[in-house]
Amino acid sequence: MRSILTLVVMLPVFAVAQITIGPTDMPTAGDTVRYRTTSAAGLDYASTEAGIIWDFSMLTPDTEGADTCVTVASTPLLYQFFFNNGILYPQHQASHAQRGPSFGFQQLTVNDVFEYFKNDAIGFRNVGFGANVNGVPASTRRIPVDWVHRFPLEYGDMDTSYSEFTLNVPSLFSFTQKQTRYNEVDGWGTLYLPADTFDVLRVKSTLERNDSIFISQFGQGFSFPEPETVEYKWIALGMDGPVLQINVNAGQATTARFYYQPDDITLSAPSSVESARLIVAPNPANESVMFQLPGDPGVLTLHDAQGRQVRSLRVGKGSAQLRISVTDLAPGAYLARLSNAEGAHVARVMVEH
Repeated sequence: MRSILTLVVMLPVFAVAQITIGPTDMPTAGDTVRYRTTSAAGLDYASTEAGIIWDFSMLTPDTEGADTCVTVASTPLLYQFFFNNGILYPQHQASHAQRGPSFGFQQLTVNDVFEYFKNDAIGFRNVGFGANVNGVPASTRRIPVDWVHRFPLEYGDMDTSYSEFTLNVPSLFSFTQKQTRYNEVDGWGTLYLPADTFDVLRVKSTLERNDSIFISQFGQGFSFPEPETVEYKWIALGMDGPVLQINVNAGQATTARFYYQPDDITLSAPSSVESARLIVAPNPANESVMFQLPGDPGVLTLHDAQGRQVRSLRVGKGSAQLRISVTDLAPGAYLARLSNAEGAHVARVMVEH
């Protein structure tokens, strides 16, 4: 995975240009994508436009996780039937696999899941999965496949993809899921995360799913729609997928998953400056707060828990301290961010009255 952070930190905002996403920006076998998750409640995930700055630097790193991409040949042999045979099943020959979520319904139990993906010059798609279905290994294709992204991916692109799969449990029942994916590249610009800055495309994926069960014993079935899921994805060059994804289920924002690896940050300043911190006192504050400023001139901004900017002050050369009033701010948590030639310094500020 290539890091572009040094370039982004050193360039001014006006140098940002629209990017194009292709197959080299998606995961491949051998990649491990590390991330953190936190609650998405209260986040402004809908705002978007061309050349926008999204500031999610206030996100609090919480649960840690990782997706490891493996070769198809390294997955269980009985899972590979459709996904490792380019002659008989060329549309389903997968590029890699990764662990997927377990699921079930009443007497149906699906676990030890591997999802299979095909990545090439025309797109990135989910072609199916292998799993233990009620304890029996099974290989299940999506027919047709789910086109997660079509390449090249650029601002303004829109597409629709229909896919479905069926799981059969002999003599008991079958389970079918039908899905329609609506993709729209609805923005591009700069994304600030707690420890990283990226040039990104923003993709909005709306997923509509309908599940159905056919019970063999009674010769009848029933279907039921799932709540609508919307995935807001910010995708950067060479980062193996979204650097930020916010999921909204049935109109409620649930989780924010974001790239967070502060040890990867490279700044243009020497190591003695890299260790400098933005120091806040008193903290919590009820009337005013003093910032001890590291490094060169820059801009100090203060953001509330929803990411809205509530303060912006220019820091002059040689300024070691800066005091600001917080009497007009509502009690709660705020994120202070000092951006200057050295990069970005952040600190948490608590306001109490």
